[in-house]
Amino acid sequence: MPIRGYRRLFRLAVALLIASTALGRPATAHATTPTHPTLNAASIDAYVNAYMERTDLPGAVVAVTRGDQVVHAAGYGHTAAGKAMTARTPVPVASLSKSMTAMAVMRLVEEGRVDLDQPAHRYLPEFTMADRRAEKITVRQLLNQTSGMADSAYPDLTRPQAHTLTEAVADMRGARLAARPGTEWNYHNPNYFVAARLVEVVSGRPFADYLATQVFRPLGMTHTKSVGTTDDMPDHARGYVRAYGMLFPRSHPRWFAAGGHGVVTTADDLSQWLIAQNNQGVSAAGRRVVSARSVDVMHTPPKGREYAMGWSLSPSGEEPRQIRHTGELLTHNAIQTLLPDSRTGIAIVANTGMISGDDAAVMLDGLVDLAQGKPPAVRTPFTMKADYVLAALTLLAIALGVLGAVRAPAGRGAPRTGRCGEWVCACCPAPSRSSCSPN
Repeated sequence: MPIRGYRRLFRLAVALLIASTALGRPATAHATTPTHPTLNAASIDAYVNAYMERTDLPGAVVAVTRGDQVVHAAGYGHTAAGKAMTARTPVPVASLSKSMTAMAVMRLVEEGRVDLDQPAHRYLPEFTMADRRAEKITVRQLLNQTSGMADSAYPDLTRPQAHTLTEAVADMRGARLAARPGTEWNYHNPNYFVAARLVEVVSGRPFADYLATQVFRPLGMTHTKSVGTTDDMPDHARGYVRAYGMLFPRSHPRWFAAGGHGVVTTADDLSQWLIAQNNQGVSAAGRRVVSARSVDVMHTPPKGREYAMGWSLSPSGEEPRQIRHTGELLTHNAIQTLLPDSRTGIAIVANTGMISGDDAAVMLDGLVDLAQGKPPAVRTPFTMKADYVLAALTLLAIALGVLGAVRAPAGRGAPRTGRCGEWVCACCPAPSRSSCSPN
């Protein structure tokens, strides 16, 4: 191809990049809705189906409640295995699990077996670190993620993954803290590994069993369980990754998950969970699982912060007021939110992952609009915008590479040998054993 052809290619790549920037601007159009939008099964179905058609989202489950009533619980689309998603399709909720672990701890607090402001080490002597300050980490600080532990000091996902909570806590013995306990907030999954192991030791029962009997069953969440690793999730948490406008099914790599992101549940059961959160700890069937005070403690961050116990408060002044949490795996993304002023609860899990999926959060915005009686704004997930940028940059890189090769002086494009017989790469000005290798 003549050089002018590569120049055209270069200009095309730049044009695509500029266009992708424009595509990244927030959309302001609104979905087709009734004149007076109402939060009901029909309007939720219409909104979710339109979103999925517009974005090619493969599948999702949605749960919406108001007060002690289920407004709608349903599945849409299909799983990565090709099965239709329903209100009883099991899905991993990732870090939404943290709020459930917090409730398990609060059950022990209400029984007088745990004090939130006592050091976790008092209940869990095996919890030791290379940093002596760790002995002062309180149970409350674990749940509020102000323990001083952080990914910067202990990057748990880059390490060999544990098989049990005992192993996960033991693996931390050589770790140091990133800050003095109580002084900084750092989102760090091992906070909840320690909290879950504490539940095991204090209760004398496996964490998954305690969650099932003391939290899930009393709430009516009969199809929910906690697993140890992502390998234990249905079909290895198989979902999708988006790239270049295409969807690629894949299984999740093995991660340790218990306590931090190991719950697998359904839309039906998420409805029961949301009702208890908005109903002061009382289940849809009228059974009290935790006290109203415990619910308030779990939803209230420390002074000056936004993160509570597996829940985050929306920034001050933002309307409507929300208490929410997100969850992400490489193959799924999830979100739950409570609207305290209307006692509305919404939870969504989509089968696209953290690298390529923010569908749950985008859909949530539309359903929050509906809950306020507004037409839901049409928004596009970031990953669909990013696909244009990715394609443009890829094309640009190819164009620049080809241009560089075409313009290189004759003889620079192939390896040659120097006086000593070393191989020389096209990028090297002279023979060098340190930077070149036989091609």
